[in-house]
Amino acid sequence: MASFRQFVWDPVLLISQMTCLQTFFYATQTSVMLFCSFFGYEPLISTIFSIQTQRFMALIQLVAAVGVSFALSYLVQRAKQCLDFACTVHFFHLICTTVYNRALPTQLTWWILQVLSTTVCTVLGEYLCMRIESQEIKLEGGPSRYDL
Repeated sequence: MASFRQFVWDPVLLISQMTCLQTFFYATQTSVMLFCSFFGYEPLISTIFSIQTQRFMALIQLVAAVGVSFALSYLVQRAKQCLDFACTVHFFHLICTTVYNRALPTQLTWWILQVLSTTVCTVLGEYLCMRIESQEIKLEGGPSRYDL
């Protein structure tokens, strides 16, 4: 039986989407740091991968989570997949942070920031995807036979 929007396993699409989202996550953080360098902040890669949570780092990551939400609405376009992608982005961030620091983050504030960032990314991403999903489908052509 055929159904609307069948799920087809496409590993190339999945890997491409994850690569784009992860790149966007780090590019947004880097862009915010570079913007702040005009105001005297010295941008360092260690800020992105720090296991010591600071207010500035938290702000950078939350801005990136908002940015990834918008990217989710364009790349994934499915509200029910936002949680999966948001968790995967943050899981890869955990791996990168652990490799960079050669230690697993142990500060409670770091973990709270990750949960908050994942939540913001998921909820806003789902909201944006639902807005897109609920738009009317515009059909080209003349009136249908039901308009008569």
